[in-house]
Amino acid sequence: MRSRKKVVILGANFAGIACARRLSSHFEVTVIDASGYFEFLPNIHELLSGVKSADVLRLPRRRLVETPGHTFVCETATAVDTQARCVELESGQRFDFDACVVAVGGVNNTLGVRGAEQFSLPFKSVEDCVVIAQRLRDLLTSGKKTSVVIIGAGLEGVEALGEILRGYRNHPRLAVHVVESGEQILPGRDPRLGDDIQQHCADFPVTFHLGESVAALAKTRVKLASGRSLPSDVTLWTAGAKPSPLLFSSGLAPTASAWAAVTPTLQSCVAPTVFVIGDAAALPDRVSKQAYHALDMGAHAAGNVRRFLAGVPLKPFSRGLELGLIALGDVDTYLTVGQRIFAGPSLAAAKELVFQANMARLDPPLGASPAIALGQRYWRGLHRLALPALRPAALRNNLSGLRVIAG
Repeated sequence: MRSRKKVVILGANFAGIACARRLSSHFEVTVIDASGYFEFLPNIHELLSGVKSADVLRLPRRRLVETPGHTFVCETATAVDTQARCVELESGQRFDFDACVVAVGGVNNTLGVRGAEQFSLPFKSVEDCVVIAQRLRDLLTSGKKTSVVIIGAGLEGVEALGEILRGYRNHPRLAVHVVESGEQILPGRDPRLGDDIQQHCADFPVTFHLGESVAALAKTRVKLASGRSLPSDVTLWTAGAKPSPLLFSSGLAPTASAWAAVTPTLQSCVAPTVFVIGDAAALPDRVSKQAYHALDMGAHAAGNVRRFLAGVPLKPFSRGLELGLIALGDVDTYLTVGQRIFAGPSLAAAKELVFQANMARLDPPLGASPAIALGQRYWRGLHRLALPALRPAALRNNLSGLRVIAG
């Protein structure tokens, strides 16, 4: 009997799980991740207001991986030896491979700012946001004056701001500061989007500090490079991610600050037996680091792994249309479709339906446990987010439905 080809997948987030689920049990597939739970990171901001709970955003990785007949290993990978074709784990265990898929994502990037590691709260996981939510509740229910500083006005920063406003905008002693080194909110996007967000926040206790970089953090202060200093009881760090150290240590990236360069077929430029997908990959034609691109890359990589192991030509990855749903809490929701931007409270329902559909895609309700989990997610999301956004009174009171910001 011919032995099965060995495929090792590092990372069980969107890209890694999508890849694993597209590979059949004709291959000996091993998926390795340090955490036992997949987390739906695009919605972790909703933990800050309490409209979602941690359990709703998590799925057991073992179930996701073992349902199609694969093996899940809950350990930290320390190296990919591209010459020996094996993956090394922290425990010393080694897994040989005929093809390896690296989907390790990124890690928090504090940009070398003094005090950032010690005095800021990261925004990269469910647990991070649970900690932030509890800190906000403790401070704001105490009746004390509370200053929150959000460092970074990218997608994470804006959605964190929205959930703080959803939960606490009427709190009489709340002040929120948003610090962004760029000259606009959501750098790299149409400036009209950021302008609209600022207009919404004009009546709320929010101050934007644009074109300001952070020099240092202390326990209760954020010091700006301009010399200004902001009081801070809670400092959120949403200023981006950097590559996993595994990429450089394994020779897949040229420097510690670089993502792994890949060919159009998602193969590593330095190791043809290795495919790199998701946030870890630097394609020749840049792709934004979004969950829907990661899902597409995972599915495409699975097809190319099959072709590579069969010795047939690989197919180039083709990214889909750039889409985005950005929520400013219950204040407004934005849909970007290429260069077009739409806004309206009813889009909150669309964002929730995207969440529900992707969770069901990752964890199909084919057994009792995933079916129960889907039912619980659906009921909570429908009750807390989708239906409130679609009620006629809500549509009338929130900008009377859909607006076109850029067309």
